[in-house]
Amino acid sequence: MRIPLVSPTALTLAEHVSRAVGREVFVKHENATHPRYGGNKVRKLEYLLADARARGATDLLTVGAAGSHHVLATTVHGTAAGFRVEAVLAPQPRSAHVVANLRADLAQGATLFPVAHGYELPLRLAWRAAALRAQGRVAYVIPPGGSTALGACGYVDAVAELRQQLATVGVPSVDAMVCALGSGGTLAGLIAGQRLHGVSGEAWGVRVTPRVMSNASLVAWLANGAMDHMAPRGVKPARVRRAEVRIVHDASDPGYGVETRAARDAIELFAKDDVHLDATYTGKAAAALVAMARTGPQRARYLFWNTLSSAPLSALTPDTEAALPGAIEALLA
Repeated sequence: MRIPLVSPTALTLAEHVSRAVGREVFVKHENATHPRYGGNKVRKLEYLLADARARGATDLLTVGAAGSHHVLATTVHGTAAGFRVEAVLAPQPRSAHVVANLRADLAQGATLFPVAHGYELPLRLAWRAAALRAQGRVAYVIPPGGSTALGACGYVDAVAELRQQLATVGVPSVDAMVCALGSGGTLAGLIAGQRLHGVSGEAWGVRVTPRVMSNASLVAWLANGAMDHMAPRGVKPARVRRAEVRIVHDASDPGYGVETRAARDAIELFAKDDVHLDATYTGKAAAALVAMARTGPQRARYLFWNTLSSAPLSALTPDTEAALPGAIEALLA
């Protein structure tokens, strides 16, 4: 059961990137999953919002860093579906993009609760859930990035969509597909989708968050849970083992939300193909793909999942110059 939100996204060949790295590089434009606010979170929310509605929830309660795309996607699509949305936020380095996301959260009706340190998130989340229950509300708690086994089912659907598109353009397979790895749900769904839909090739996640949030054990667990949800009756695909999960770990240095030179270079390169990335997630993932393509001659064809929404934030924020409340401003280092 899901609430339909996603428009099928385009698959294109990134010609400038391909020439620069000497390999074919395709892009799956997940930036355009929804015209109002897109990105990879929308596919997860199709399933999570349906589950919240089925459970009689009145409020969505989630968590993220200050500039969280997941929090904004949950706010935009959750409020449109009739839910109140609350989010507990941890600090993140200041950037224009982070500030714009925060303004959009507030303009779209989210109630935000800042904490001073990331380790405070679980306690504050539990406190808000208890407070809502005491008010007679029914809170549906969504973990970081919407990354549950159910949420990952959105990327099982995405692989089915990709399989049809590859067949349409006459491309039999890709050797490696690459996505940013934050909370694990997107990579888990891709792996599960490959098993369920018979799509070959390596699936790589480029870790941009601390290892405790994104590791092989978590991704394998989510992938197996997604297959349990999505496998046809009587079909039992082979379980995903931790050792089978491919992660690039060094992209997370020097820290979450800190821009790197490699990411800046990748952002500039992909922009030549009209693919617009950010410095926190997709830029670092693209930089890892470029490095892999230049040093991995055994792979001839790559696929990059552009998971950053391309919908203009100005459409969500009537006053783009509005000052942030003091407590929210304090989240920005």
